[in-house]
Amino acid sequence: MTKGRASVVIAIVLIVSMTTLLSSRNNNIFVDGSPVLAKRGKTFSGEATYYNPGLGSCGKNSANTDMVVAINKPQWGNPANPNKNKICGKKIRVKGPIGSVTAKLVDMCPECPYGNLDLSPSAFDKIAKRSAGRVRVTWKYL
Repeated sequence: MTKGRASVVIAIVLIVSMTTLLSSRNNNIFVDGSPVLAKRGKTFSGEATYYNPGLGSCGKNSANTDMVVAINKPQWGNPANPNKNKICGKKIRVKGPIGSVTAKLVDMCPECPYGNLDLSPSAFDKIAKRSAGRVRVTWKYL
C-alpha cells in the first residue's frame, strides 16, 4: 500500500470511529466522561434487597419512606467525587415479583454485584414482600 493510500484509509477509519462514538453517546449515561456500563432503555437483571437509607453516596439524606435505590459498585463507576456522580438523581424502573416502582438513584451498594440493587423499604414493598428479603428483578434507566 502506498503512503498516500494508507493515509486515506486511516482518515476513513477515524471518521467512521468518531461518527459511531458521537451517535451512540446520546443514549449513554456518562460519569466523568466515561460510559457507565449502562444505556438508557437497556434492561438489566439481578437481585434486589432493601436497606435503611440515610446519607447516601450522592451526598443527600433519604428516608425509608422515599422511593430511592442504591446501585451496585460496578455500575456506579469510579467518579473522582461521588457526590457529583452523573447518575445521582437518575430514575430507574424496577420490576419484581409483585409489581414495579420508579426509584431515584441516591447511593452506591459496595457489596452488590453487577445488576443488583438495594432499595429503600418503601420502594421494595412495591416490587415484593419484604419477608422475601432478596428477589430477582429487571430494571432500566428512564
